[in-house]
Amino acid sequence: MKIAVIGLGPHARRVYVPALRRLRERFGVEVALVVELEAKEAEVRAFLATRELRPELLFVRPFQQHMPEDVKAALSRATRREPLDGVIIATEPLSHRAYAEWALEERLHILMDKPVTTRENAATELQQAVGIYGDYEALLSAHGRLQKEKQTLFSINVQRRFHPGFQRVMELLKEIAERANCPITSIQSSHADGQWRLPSEMVTLGYHGYNEGYGKVSHSGYHFFDLAWWLYQSVAHLTGKQADFAEVFSSFQGPSGYLRQLDARDHERLFGPEYRSSRTHDEESLKQRMRNYGELDAFSTIRLLEEGESVCHLSINLLHNSFSRRDRLQPGKNLYKGNGRVKHEHHSIQQGPFQNIQVHSYQSRAEHDESSGDEHAVGGNNHFDIHVFRNSGLTGDARPLEIIRMGELEERAGYDSERLATEQAKEAVVVEFLQFIRGELPRERVRSSIEEHRVPVRLMSSVYASHVLQREGNNPIVGFALR
Repeated sequence: MKIAVIGLGPHARRVYVPALRRLRERFGVEVALVVELEAKEAEVRAFLATRELRPELLFVRPFQQHMPEDVKAALSRATRREPLDGVIIATEPLSHRAYAEWALEERLHILMDKPVTTRENAATELQQAVGIYGDYEALLSAHGRLQKEKQTLFSINVQRRFHPGFQRVMELLKEIAERANCPITSIQSSHADGQWRLPSEMVTLGYHGYNEGYGKVSHSGYHFFDLAWWLYQSVAHLTGKQADFAEVFSSFQGPSGYLRQLDARDHERLFGPEYRSSRTHDEESLKQRMRNYGELDAFSTIRLLEEGESVCHLSINLLHNSFSRRDRLQPGKNLYKGNGRVKHEHHSIQQGPFQNIQVHSYQSRAEHDESSGDEHAVGGNNHFDIHVFRNSGLTGDARPLEIIRMGELEERAGYDSERLATEQAKEAVVVEFLQFIRGELPRERVRSSIEEHRVPVRLMSSVYASHVLQREGNNPIVGFALR
C-alpha cells in the first residue's frame, strides 16, 4: 500500500510519519511520495534521513485556492512513476481544496487534516467567510461523482471522534437517551491553548498565525464545531427529536485588541530592554496593520431550533490568548508543541433534568514529551476526567456522581500511557483509513467521512460570517437549515 504525504510540517512529523512507520508491517504501507514547499527542502531531507525513509520528493512553490498547472503535472507524473493508493493532506488549509481536487481526479483515497478548508481574509470579508462552505460543497460534489466509478474514502481527521474519552461520553449520552428519550439540551465548550505570540511575531510568524486574515477558528476551532454537532445529532437521532434550523452569533478578539491589553511598555517590563531591540514594528504601525488580521479568540453562541422553537444552545469559546508557559523573549523552534502552549479544555453537556457530563482536560507543562510521574493528574500531559452527574432516582444508577479517569479509558482502549492520548487517537484515524483501503472496514463503520461534515463546516463558515457582518454594522445573526 503506497501513500503520499502532502505537507511535512510539525504535525505530520509528529503524528503521521511515526504512525505510518509503526503500521508498516501490519498494513504493508510505505510512504512513497512526500510533497512540501521549496523553502522546506533542506529540513525535509534532514528529517527523512534520520527516519530511514526514502520516498520520492517533490518541492513546490506556495499556492492557495488553485493549483498551478505545472504543479499538477508534476504530481501526476510522480503518481504514474509510483502508483499511489491514497494521500494524506497535511498542508496549510488554504491549499486543502486544491490538493483534494487533484487527488479526486487521480481517484485516490484521501485523509485530510481539519478544517476542510479555510480562506484568506475569512475574518474580514464576507465572500471569503461564505466561501468556506462553498469549498466544502465543491469537494463533496466531486467526491460524489467519483463514487460512481470507484468507491473511495475521503476522511477528515477530527480525532476527538476517535478519542476513548469522547467515545465514553457518547455511550453515556446514548444510555440516557434510551432510558429517558431526552436529547442533548445544551453544550458549553471551551478550548484554550496558550499560544502567546508577541506583537511583532504576529506579523512575521505564519505557522498558526493571524497575518492571512484568519486565526484560532481555523487552527483548532473546527474540532469543537465538529464535536458539538457529532454529539448532538447522534443523540437526537436516537430520540427522534432533531433541530431543523441553526442561528449563529460570534464575537472575536483580534491582535489589535491584544495590543490594548498589553502594550509595548508592559512587554518591556516583562522581557527587559532586549524587547525594544527585538521589535520589527512599532506599536502604531502594528495597530494599523493588525486591523485586518485574523482572530486570537472567538466566542460563539449557536441556537438550534425545531419548528421555530429553541431546543438546544451551544456555546463554543476558543482562545489562543490564554494561560501559557512561554517565559522567554525568543520563540521556540517548534511552534506546534512547545513554545509555551498548554491545553485547557472543558465541556459541560446537559441532557435535561437527567444528566450532566463534564469533561476536564488541563495541562500545566508545554514540553509534552517529558514525563513528570502522574500524567493523569490535573496538569499532567494526559489529564482527562469525565464527571457524570445523574438523576439516580429516575435513571436507576447506584449513585448520582461517577468520576471516570483517563487511566481507565486508556486501559479500556489499549492505549500506551506513556504517549499523549490525543496522538494515539490521531493514529486511530490513520488505522481506519488504511483498513478501508485494504477492504477490512465497510463504509458504514467509517467515523469521519466528508459526507458527515456538512453542518460543522457550515457552523465554521457562519461563525466567520457573523463576525464580518457585525464588523460592517449589519445584523450579525447567521441562520441556515440543518436538514
